[in-house]
Parts: sequence; C-alpha cells; structure tokens
Amino acid sequence: MALLQEHLSSVSLCVALVVSPFAAAGLSAGGVEVPDPSIMLPLVPAAAQAEAPPCIKPGTRLTYFGMTASIPGEYGKLVQDDNGRWIDKNTGKRYSEEEIGGSGTAAFNVIQVGHVGGGVAELSTKLYTLDTATKKCGFAVGGGMVGHAGCAADYWIHPAVLAQVPEVNQQGIRILRMPYMVDGRTYRAIRFQSEDISGFQARVYDLETGLLIFHASRTQGPSVVTPPIGGSGRPGIGQGSTQVVTGWIVEVKDIDVPWRNAAPPRWIEQFRQLSYTGVQTSVVPAAGTKLDRVMTATLTPKARGPGWVRFTNRYLFESLPGMPPNEATQDGACGAATVGGLWIAPEALAGLRPGQVIETNEKVGITIVVSDVRAGAVTVSETGPLHRTDCTYDTRTGILSAMTLMQQIGLARITHSIRLTGQQ
Repeated sequence: MALLQEHLSSVSLCVALVVSPFAAAGLSAGGVEVPDPSIMLPLVPAAAQAEAPPCIKPGTRLTYFGMTASIPGEYGKLVQDDNGRWIDKNTGKRYSEEEIGGSGTAAFNVIQVGHVGGGVAELSTKLYTLDTATKKCGFAVGGGMVGHAGCAADYWIHPAVLAQVPEVNQQGIRILRMPYMVDGRTYRAIRFQSEDISGFQARVYDLETGLLIFHASRTQGPSVVTPPIGGSGRPGIGQGSTQVVTGWIVEVKDIDVPWRNAAPPRWIEQFRQLSYTGVQTSVVPAAGTKLDRVMTATLTPKARGPGWVRFTNRYLFESLPGMPPNEATQDGACGAATVGGLWIAPEALAGLRPGQVIETNEKVGITIVVSDVRAGAVTVSETGPLHRTDCTYDTRTGILSAMTLMQQIGLARITHSIRLTGQQ
C-alpha cells in the first residue's frame, strides 16, 4: 500500500508513466472481470484471451526511465481575478496577467508483478523522481492495477498476439515492424503510433518478449486567453502548452521474493475495509519549522481473486481550524509476491531473518531488507538516497499493521506515519 505524496511536483509524469487511461472493463482468459483493461486492447483484442508472456512471472521487475517537459505556447495568459487590472467591457469581469513557464522532470518507473494466473496479472508501480543535479532518486508516488495477463496496462502484449498483428498505415494509425535501438541494444520490434489534432502517442514492443521498450507522446494543451497587443484592444487566443513525454526500458529482472509462493491469508477473501490513522509531519530544519497534521487512510477493496486484491485508498488530512479536511484517493493492488504490499503470509514471515536482503535496484539506488524481527511483528524497509519506507506486518495474521514513509523534498523532510486501527 503506497502512501500519498501531496508535495509531488511531477504529477504529469506520474500520470504519463505510472498509470495509463484504461478502457472499459472486460473478461480475461479465465473468465474473470478485469478491473483495469489496457488501452491497447482495441488494437490487439486477442490479448484479452492470452496468458502472460513467458518472461512475466510473480516477482518480475521492470524498470523504465522517462522524461517529461512542458513547453509553453505563450508566456502569459489572462485569468479571472476580482482584483485584476484588465476589465472585460462586455461583462465587467476583471482579469490579471499570469506568467506561463516551462518545466521538466526525469524519473524511474518501477513495475513489479505480484500475481499472474487465472488470466490476470497484478502490478504494483513506484515512481522515483531523479534530481539531475545530485543524481539521487527519491520515492514520489505508488499505485497498482490488475489487468489482463496477456496485455497488462501498456507494459506488455503477448508475443504470439503481436506476431499476428497486421501492419497498418492509414487514418492516423500506423503499425509497423522495424529494427529499433534502445539503450544500445537493437530489438526486432513493432511500433504502434496514433496521431490526431491533439498530438500523438507511440509505443514500441519487443517482438521476442512482448515487452514495451519505448514510449513517446506529445499532447497539445488547451488554448489560453492572452493580453491585448500593446496593452489595448481585444484580448487574443494563444496556443496552450505542449506536454512531451518519452521513456524506455532499462532493466528486466526476476526477483526471488521469499513469500511469492505462499497462499494469501483467509481474511483477504473476506475483509470489507481497513482503517489506518496517523500523522503527517513536515519539518524544515533550516527554517526551524514543524507542522503536524492528523491523517487517516481508509482502504476499500474494489475487486479480488485468488492471490490478488484491487483496492482504493481514501486519504483525509487535517486542515486549518474551521476548514474541511483535504481529501484524496489513490488506487492500489496487491498480490502474493508484492513487496511492500497489504500482506505477507504468516508462514513466510516466520522464515524471515533480520538483515535479510529482499532486493536491490542499482538503477534507482534502493535496497529492501528485513530491518526488524520481534515478537508479533516483522518490518521490511526500503531505503534510498532521499527516502525510507518501513512496512510492519503482524506475524499472526500477515496484515500490514503499520507504515512509515520519510521523504527528503528540497529543504523539507516529510514523514507519513500510520497504524492499523480498524478492520471490517
């Protein structure tokens, strides 16, 4: 279960690289209603009835590197403001002038397979933003999904399905086979590209494994109202900002997760809600400031099957006195092989030892270890240059009983700490 990061500045990259917009729900090869069908299914419908590619199994980890940039079409726009100096003579409304700036972000997107079977695959995603000045990565946001085993999100399409896809070049859709070089390696690949007035999307897949190896997109933002030329006359209409995203695969690795073959606890099949309560603490040492806000997280399952559960988290953060709390929701998922997930089977917890290394990711600079084993609880910790996550599990039930996430964001240290307070 991933804690929400309210202070993330790279939301656009999270949307582009972590979660693609999904199509309407559909059935898997096992006849299961799939919560998160892929946007690629209209182009490769046969993938809904395929099993997972041979390279995908519980514990498989895919790491992508991506970059995004927002390029202004105009450098200023008018926005409605009761105190603005611009006045619409027809309506009497006032406007002020707002500067439009550009921005850019680089990040690693790490996808881990927590479950494969019954025609579905559960994926957990974590985005780590890269500080290009220090070359250090920090955890930004996490999520999860359950898609078709043969076509999960847009991260893979079964190679047997790709082999049957005809080439197309018409009406803004291009599907072409070609050699494609990524990170110094040349793949035998197939490229899917769509283009219209709003921009284009391109995805390139390795024909041998079915894995997504490259993704690029360009999206044109809505037009903006610009100030009159020379300070008088009618306002103009200017071009909105253009969002450019590109990403490519940098590593595929199978992680021998110690609990991946253990059956989920029985309560996974029955629970209706989990409630967590805690505190968000923001500290800026240089300024000598500290702010504590009470927070709650309510986890509600949306769908589940043998070995997986798909859920939604609803977060409430205490606001200023007299003001309603800040609210946010986040989708998540967990499978038997998920690291940092909602449960670890009790029999698997019993076999863990202090200091045991679960996995490392040298691309991102993180290590996950068993940091504490004590009576009634085991803690698994992820440590990176700019963050640390501690997940504590009850050895009797296997449930995630507490979580702490510490992040260094600029000069601020943000800590979320929650503990299980209710189970239905």
